[in-house]
Amino acid sequence: MTWRDRVLDTGEDRDAWLASRSSIIGASDAAGYVKSSSVDKYELAKLKSARSTFSGNRYTESGNLWEPRLLAYAGITGNKSLIHAPGNPGFAATPDGIEQRPDGLWLAECKAKHDKVVTGPDAKEWRQMAWQLHCVPEAAGVVFVWGEIVGGELRPGNPQHLMVPRDHPKIVAAIDLIVPIATEVLARITSVLKAEKENLF
Repeated sequence: MTWRDRVLDTGEDRDAWLASRSSIIGASDAAGYVKSSSVDKYELAKLKSARSTFSGNRYTESGNLWEPRLLAYAGITGNKSLIHAPGNPGFAATPDGIEQRPDGLWLAECKAKHDKVVTGPDAKEWRQMAWQLHCVPEAAGVVFVWGEIVGGELRPGNPQHLMVPRDHPKIVAAIDLIVPIATEVLARITSVLKAEKENLF
């Protein structure tokens, strides 16, 4: 089974994609998992998002604007598909891009950095990439692509990129941290959402 066989939603319909994502642990969820002692907080946050009608904010709008340009710079095909981990449809991710290269399958994560000078991923972005690699174990790594935006324009010398292999120490450490937390959060929200659904009938 390849990643194409594990697509939960193609992402062509935004509302359908959001519905598919509401009951799973996605990369943006897992990126926020820092402490096992905070599972209660993570559970409440996920349940709140599962019940919301969120459709985007200024950050997602910025990403939608710059993402194609950053992907083009990296030479990576864009992706909208929500892909679940092998054997676990409750863990899934939507990498910004997926590209088969001579050295293997690579994912892409794109970030528009407004009025910031950065040298690479922050801690949350490392966890986000780690989750993507957990959900897509076929991938050799992630191409982290970012552009520093000043006054609505790319700063000279941008975009920039960093090749992150799956065996990078920060990726390995992040997976070890977030997977146990995500497992507990998923079990809890699955139980709550199931009970809520049963009470409707």
